[in-house]
Amino acid sequence: MPELPEVETVKRFLEVAVLNQKIISLDILTPKSFDGDPKFVEGQKITKFTRHGKQLSVHLSNNLILLFHLKMTGQLIYQSQSRTVLGHPTKDSLSQNLPNKSTRVIFHFSDKSILFFNDQRKFGWIKIFTKDSLTQFQHHLGIDVLDPKFIFNYFYLALQRTRAPIKSVLLDQSVFAGIGNIYANDALFLAKIHPKNPANQIQRTRALALHKSVLLVINQSILAGGSTAKDNKYVRPDGSPGENQFQFRVYQRAGESCLVCNAKIERFTLGGRGTFFCPSCQKMR
Repeated sequence: MPELPEVETVKRFLEVAVLNQKIISLDILTPKSFDGDPKFVEGQKITKFTRHGKQLSVHLSNNLILLFHLKMTGQLIYQSQSRTVLGHPTKDSLSQNLPNKSTRVIFHFSDKSILFFNDQRKFGWIKIFTKDSLTQFQHHLGIDVLDPKFIFNYFYLALQRTRAPIKSVLLDQSVFAGIGNIYANDALFLAKIHPKNPANQIQRTRALALHKSVLLVINQSILAGGSTAKDNKYVRPDGSPGENQFQFRVYQRAGESCLVCNAKIERFTLGGRGTFFCPSCQKMR
């Protein structure tokens, strides 16, 4: 599932590829994947891209907004003179056969380029919103972790409100938008906090370290083009894998030696998610 760094990588590529392009027509092959009337999109220019957490917004010249959520297996494939794959590639998407059985929506642009929205499992979607309706739709999301409002005081006060395990709080999109499982694991390791530590029992100095670590691992992954984990399902805009997985501290390293103390990295399940930590560096406090 693409997390904030992967969606941000997609956003930055599309800003170069199709900003100010006019959407000439849409082919909606799977109606459940597109919510809204395509006539409000056709003939409109793309004026801006924004992102909140894992959701990508495409702003149109008529002030409407297309909201993309890739969910588990969604992907965007940009085709012009050469092909660029974004998101979660399937075997078919890397072939020359487009559209394929996973293609749900096709965007045709004024410069003859094409954007394919593919989704194997049909969990992803594209929806049309006004500015006000989008604000209402996203009201349950916390502040995006790359938003200037994601300051330490906001972060610390949010931790003080709950006794839930700190890792569960980090992954709660209603508290902080955009922190995914990979980045929660590694940020906790850098801050030397056990994933089960109650959020409101974390000392202020330790919370400050965690706030800095969250921003570090997120920005590091964006610079690396995102993370291609062991499922090999995420690639960068040029079709190559992301490189952040080569910088994982504890994520997917169960049984391997800690990079700091050489203890064996351990794994358990918390809230249904694989959780990785060093038992020596991240003691319960």
